[in-house]
Amino acid sequence: MRSLPLSLLGLLFVACGPVSKDPLPFPAASADGGSAPDPTKFGPFQVGVRTVTYADSARKKSTDGGVRELITEIWYPAPQSVKGQPGVSYDIKSVFTPEQQQRLAALGIPILTTPAVRDAPMASEHGPFPVVIFSHGHGGLRWQSTYYTVLLASHGYVVLSPDHEEDTLAEGVRGVLAGTTEGIEKRPVDILFLLAVLERLKSDDFLFGHVDLSRIGMSGHSFGALTSLRVAAMDPKKRLKVIVPQAPTSTDIAWLGLPMPVKLGIPVMIQGARLDDTLEWDANIVPAWAALEKPRWLLDITRGGHFTFSDLCAFDLANAAAQANIMVPGANIQKVLNDGCGPMAPRAEVAQPLMNHYAVALFNGVLRGNKASMDLLKPGAADAFAAGAYAFTADP
Repeated sequence: MRSLPLSLLGLLFVACGPVSKDPLPFPAASADGGSAPDPTKFGPFQVGVRTVTYADSARKKSTDGGVRELITEIWYPAPQSVKGQPGVSYDIKSVFTPEQQQRLAALGIPILTTPAVRDAPMASEHGPFPVVIFSHGHGGLRWQSTYYTVLLASHGYVVLSPDHEEDTLAEGVRGVLAGTTEGIEKRPVDILFLLAVLERLKSDDFLFGHVDLSRIGMSGHSFGALTSLRVAAMDPKKRLKVIVPQAPTSTDIAWLGLPMPVKLGIPVMIQGARLDDTLEWDANIVPAWAALEKPRWLLDITRGGHFTFSDLCAFDLANAAAQANIMVPGANIQKVLNDGCGPMAPRAEVAQPLMNHYAVALFNGVLRGNKASMDLLKPGAADAFAAGAYAFTADP
């Protein structure tokens, strides 16, 4: 039977400027008011989602010479009128080849459901909205972290998450995943291109007039975390105002080829997991934290692993790989896929609100100028639901 490469399974999701005021009151408490909304709860908006393909005609694919394309999932605030409408679901099996889908069909891999309504109208009377860009992990995909991206949209953010072409699950299952060296070069250019797209929106684009380009943040998981660090360092326009890298590499890797010393000059929150076996804490988080200047924050999910920072664990792919007899030569596939998903790791209902608490609070504090949200960035602030599961360091 044809085996799947380590790049597919082992690195599946290796994932203050001026503040404008809304012209109408929010439908519920929001960060544009005087108090801080609960960053772990669904926000004041319903959520819409669209999938848009952006073609970068200036760049070519290394595989066939075609134009490089960014298939981008865009989540955004939608009006209350769409409440109760069916939400978009994602089937991870659809990314696999037909042969692989046949092997996986009987395994009961769940469908990922979300409350985001396909092609819902924009809550235009409350914009323009700040922007958050999300970058997936090596061999991941644009909807790998909906626990985070959809919640951000409900709090009044337009969230764009592109597939990094040649570095997605689709390429991984076909054995043509690009190497990490190529990704270090191409991924930041993807994000810089996406920022340029936002700057030249045409009047018939559904985002036109609804995004506030003076308020842009970024986040990402694993290779996407490296991408967020690298874009913050590389962008000559300094458009990113705050970043939240999740499970990043060491900055020794993130800064490769850049003029030294690198000084970002923006708020940064690293979110890491002490038991990460893919990008180990001591070799990556410790030096990355040390390389940052104030203001900085560090969330340590003390018993979490690499894939705690994604929706991967819901799919139980370690069990699926075993049942489907998917082999990875030279790798302990159970160990790889259980990195953050095993019985000792925190449950998603604990870890995901924990990550959202600190990340959404930071975005609200910086991009919306909400002081009450900044007050949530302190040790013990998440003890009500995650006591004992984390440590938090604030260095503002």
